[in-house]
Amino acid sequence: MINRSILIKSLLLLLLMLPAWLYANTEELIKLDDGSTVKVFIFYPEERGKGPWPLCVLMPGGTANEYVARAQFWLGHELAKRGWAIAVPVSPDGTPFFGANAKKIPEVIEHLKQSDAIRPGKSLLVGVSNGGSAAIEIASRSPQNYLGVVAVPGIIKDDATIGNMQGLPVYIRIGANDSLRWNRQLPALIEKLNAADAKVNAELIPGAKHVFPIDWNDLQPWLDSLESN
Repeated sequence: MINRSILIKSLLLLLLMLPAWLYANTEELIKLDDGSTVKVFIFYPEERGKGPWPLCVLMPGGTANEYVARAQFWLGHELAKRGWAIAVPVSPDGTPFFGANAKKIPEVIEHLKQSDAIRPGKSLLVGVSNGGSAAIEIASRSPQNYLGVVAVPGIIKDDATIGNMQGLPVYIRIGANDSLRWNRQLPALIEKLNAADAKVNAELIPGAKHVFPIDWNDLQPWLDSLESN
């Protein structure tokens, strides 16, 4: 059971990491086949040419509402600086992107790929906390559509949602002092992902809690390896 108080504090920490000047380049309202509408904030890597750019969907943590989605902008900005077009979806009903809500994301991606600014082909899924867990679940449903998953942190919420991941690269980092005790789940998580045929790169971050700064010297080479495959 997740301690809601600890989770809220972690998300507030994310918000404090958000510079006041950092905003999305644009936002879209995407109407889905089920009648729901998903707001998506979009960052373009304007310092990296005119595109098209590879798409990275940044899954928000917590309840995935707009407040939490905006708290992810610090990570979206960093990924955009590294050449990715970033999409941050907002849950239309304040429910995280698990289960039925997870099915909305592939439809959102297909809509975004209609833009000339987005490179055709596979997308990257990235998430922090609940966002990382949602990214793992979404990618498992159709691994052939994704370059890989970055969950910093993330876990498997429901074993039944994880199918064969067909060699999909999965990068996981969890704080060794995780406030939600996800660190204790890492060995079992690695075992489950290996059993699902994922290509797992997972480590504990010494001294880190639930939310922690990303080591780009570690993550960037992993991201570079995706584009070379």
